[in-house]
Amino acid sequence: MSKEIIWQPSKDLIRNSKLTKFLGFCKIKDYDELEKKSSSNPEWLWENVIKFSNLKFFKSYKKIMDDSKGIPWTKWCVGGKTNIVLNCIDRHKDKDFFKKTFIFAEREDGKQSSITYEDFDKQISKVGNTLKVNGFKKGDVIALYMPQFIETYIAYFAILKIGCIVLPLFSGYGSKAVIERLNIAKAKGIFTVDKTFRKAKEIRMFDLIKDELQGVKSLEKIFLLGKDKGKKIFNWENFENVSANLKTEEMEAEDPAIIHFTSGTTGKPKGCVYTHIGLVTKMAFDEGILADFKQTDVHLCMADMGWMVGSKSATIASSHGAQMVIAEGVPDFPDEIRFWKLIAKYKVSWTELSPALIRNQMIKDKKLFENLDLSSLRIVCTGGEPWTEKPWKWLFEFIGKSKVPIMNSAGGTEVSGSILHCCLHRPFKVGSFNAPIPGMSADIVDSKGVKVSEDQLGELVMRKSSIGLTKSLWEDDKRYIENYWEVINGLWVHGDLASKDKDGHWYLHGRSDDTIKVSGKRIGPSEIESVVVKSGKAKEVAAVGIPDESKGSKIILSIVPLESEKNLKESVFIDLITKDLGKSFKPDRIIFLKDLPKTRNLKIMRRVIKSCLINEDPGDISTLLNPESVEEIKEYAI
Repeated sequence: MSKEIIWQPSKDLIRNSKLTKFLGFCKIKDYDELEKKSSSNPEWLWENVIKFSNLKFFKSYKKIMDDSKGIPWTKWCVGGKTNIVLNCIDRHKDKDFFKKTFIFAEREDGKQSSITYEDFDKQISKVGNTLKVNGFKKGDVIALYMPQFIETYIAYFAILKIGCIVLPLFSGYGSKAVIERLNIAKAKGIFTVDKTFRKAKEIRMFDLIKDELQGVKSLEKIFLLGKDKGKKIFNWENFENVSANLKTEEMEAEDPAIIHFTSGTTGKPKGCVYTHIGLVTKMAFDEGILADFKQTDVHLCMADMGWMVGSKSATIASSHGAQMVIAEGVPDFPDEIRFWKLIAKYKVSWTELSPALIRNQMIKDKKLFENLDLSSLRIVCTGGEPWTEKPWKWLFEFIGKSKVPIMNSAGGTEVSGSILHCCLHRPFKVGSFNAPIPGMSADIVDSKGVKVSEDQLGELVMRKSSIGLTKSLWEDDKRYIENYWEVINGLWVHGDLASKDKDGHWYLHGRSDDTIKVSGKRIGPSEIESVVVKSGKAKEVAAVGIPDESKGSKIILSIVPLESEKNLKESVFIDLITKDLGKSFKPDRIIFLKDLPKTRNLKIMRRVIKSCLINEDPGDISTLLNPESVEEIKEYAI
């Protein structure tokens, strides 16, 4: 990966950025001072974020931060009362844009719809009133098992408006994954649809779970968009007969608002808990201030509402009073470059995407992009996994014409945002994070908690809590402490392998449990994979380490060749890796596959590959886009 500066901010960009305005608001001179002051005084930072972003409270808080019960149990905005809906919808009611479009939506078949803030507000009130009439009250959990429809967002905010807890579930889940999560959360209701389409295939979502829902004893009501009847079913069209007047519920700032499940390599899914003040404050800082999101922006992210990026997208756009674009289905169907055509059509200015999407798009014929006007783009935010050089450069040079900054971020579900980010006031290197996020107390340490030196791989940790950090795990305090705070005592261990260079640029090298250690030398899988991708002969690649008595790990490469490269030999890649990385990291085995196991948002599942190769249970594979790939890998088990 190139360690050279590839982008420099212009004076105009710096002058007009929200970060510059925030620094002025805080009366400090630059980002260095912001980092330093936030590290020693995080409560100062978050109070300034709340005030600068004009976040609203029904009742003001008495204390911004309370860590008297220990860092893992830090509380925020103690004594304050608010609601996510107050900050995402209600506070815009007197603004001119309230009568303008909030969401533009497209179905896979091209059918278009939209809704204004004003009509959206009425719809969430109708749904909220219906929930209350049906006996739902503060603290009840209501699930959301829906694709990217406007109705999905209406249900999401309606649940929050009445003080219930929303449980977003990935629309690609099968029945087992849905039922397990409903039971863990003791959900009392669920919103779902009769059908959706993915790559022209009709997915009967309600039918997938209908017979299994009787196994959820806590479930009292099913709210269905579509045609079906039943004792517990309330059909969507009946919401129209309900009052559109509803007061937003006053909630304690730290009351649970959202449960987002994330899967580990073992054990049941972990329920991360977001509060009414945590998510909206984190988005105000990470995306509003640092990534320069403004009320005039048009937002696009094709992530499913079931992932935290779904909640993130809903919160970013609405809390700023901006517009957003949503789309049923996937980014490359029915048009190979559908994602970019959506940007051109709706003049999207701020988008969020993953390296996986770019790897998929960069192999398309460049002629497809001719006459495509992407000039509206001003910020591209990326995350989800480490970058390799070739895809990053394709995005920066081919799509962004070497002008649009790539705001790389690293974090995840547990922190409801990012730990590492990019500062618009600083230059960028390929795939790097040029700054830690102030207030996150990020560091890189070894297994004993000792800070590592420059360019040395280590665990990405936080030394303190953050306002967006999960409130334990849903009904599982013991696992919360064991999984995050006791791995290296007293530090939050995020599970990512990271390094920092002499210029202060940070890099991710994959999940730390994916780290490969050969004869005492550690390497992240992305470094090996980058060499293979750079060759231009592979569509996808995954590097994993298999236990070996003599070396610690054997390196196994799983490669999906480009269609034009059918007769590849192992020696081609072995020679490239040996030349670039040295003989120590020479692969012990290379296997050529038709496909690699991926989640629906195209993240390659290395842990599944590794488990299959050593004949172990691959764990939770309910999120896989292509479960058939697992069987192919098992044929190569050692």
